[in-house]
Amino acid sequence: MRMRAVPARQGSHWFSEAWGVFQQQPARWILLGVIDLLVTAVLYALPYASDLVAVFTVLWTGGMVGAADHCRATGSAGLADVVRTVRTHFQPLFAAAVFGLLIAIVCDLTGDRASSALRLLAFGGAGNASSILALVAGALYLTAALIGAMALWLAPALIVLNGAAPGDALRASFAAAWHNGPAALVYGLITAGLMLACALTLGVATLIVAPLVYLSTYAASLEMFPPRG
Repeated sequence: MRMRAVPARQGSHWFSEAWGVFQQQPARWILLGVIDLLVTAVLYALPYASDLVAVFTVLWTGGMVGAADHCRATGSAGLADVVRTVRTHFQPLFAAAVFGLLIAIVCDLTGDRASSALRLLAFGGAGNASSILALVAGALYLTAALIGAMALWLAPALIVLNGAAPGDALRASFAAAWHNGPAALVYGLITAGLMLACALTLGVATLIVAPLVYLSTYAASLEMFPPRG
């Protein structure tokens, strides 16, 4: 796969393209967003199942990318397109999802220590063994979260659209985020702003924001890694 370098402004352009796809079938995209949120909520509510959200998210991202590609070609999208895409590419998507699960486990194991590390940095507490351990755990948490986010950002889309192997997709996604840092940063800041809007609207905006995040991922993948043919 050959990666394209893009300017920083494309980070916002991907959301513009996502909005264009969303407007073709808004009710169906909202319905898919509702399904996404319901499954995620159920997994978080079940004991010891919260880390499986990472597995579901990778699989669902691949399915949503397939639905977006079908919508761009035909003007229609639905749950059947998501399910068909996941079923067709299940093995490579699941392999990438296992990587996401490992990242989630690492973040879970170091999350409490990371919070302690932030408090230590904020209030100047450091020096004893437990403080140093908390700082190390915090560094590990941030490193794992950043590597995971960069590697998993475009990996499902590359598997679905480009037929990439899981390892190649993860490496290519990380490389794209690294070499297109300004665009990725703009994209991340917009995503964070949309997440804040979701919080301020008590989750109502998530019905639109969730599909837009998936659709913008599709747009970003298409631009940085144009599929052959």
